[in-house]
Amino acid sequence: MDMDLSFAGLVIIAIAWLVQMVFSWKGNKEIQPAFIICYIVGVLMLVTADYLKNSTLSYFELLTCIAAGSVLLKIMRKK
Repeated sequence: MDMDLSFAGLVIIAIAWLVQMVFSWKGNKEIQPAFIICYIVGVLMLVTADYLKNSTLSYFELLTCIAAGSVLLKIMRKK
């Protein structure tokens, strides 16, 4: 189960990067909220998989979620 969750998390992160890449190819150089949301969901899935394996929780992954969330808030307040 946890391996499937890790895999799904990585797939969602890859999709997030594809979303950002498509927007940048269209000339939009701004960070897309959809990218950030997908990225956060993917990383949270990785954190959850680590937790379910009873392994050491990755504080760096949690830190990236917090950082991504703060960027998302900044972007959403800008609009």
